[in-house]
Amino acid sequence: MDEVIIKVSSLDEFFDEARSAARRIDAGDFTPSPAAHLGFEDAETLLKALTPNRWTLLRTLRKGGPTSIRALSRLLGRDYRGVHSDVSALLELGLIDRDDKGLIRVPWSKITAELSIEEAV
Repeated sequence: MDEVIIKVSSLDEFFDEARSAARRIDAGDFTPSPAAHLGFEDAETLLKALTPNRWTLLRTLRKGGPTSIRALSRLLGRDYRGVHSDVSALLELGLIDRDDKGLIRVPWSKITAELSIEEAV
């Protein structure tokens, strides 16, 4: 799995997808989903989590490969504290992780963010 889809989804949609996955497993289909999913309750929360600085960080990190937070802050031309805060938030969301050397990296080759003008209710 090398793609993550980020979207706004209601709790009902989340549980519908979970039930659908459970039915597939009960039927003997253990094929993993082709993409990981990260859901947010509303567009405001999604946009608060994926700020322009964090999006730039993700793109820079993906392009440059695994690195330290200090080296990344230099690449971005930002202070260490701000980059560290953004890295912590992105680690918590699962959009970045650490490799076996402890360097941060983007494990996804594709990150898709879906926003609809008709927000999930």
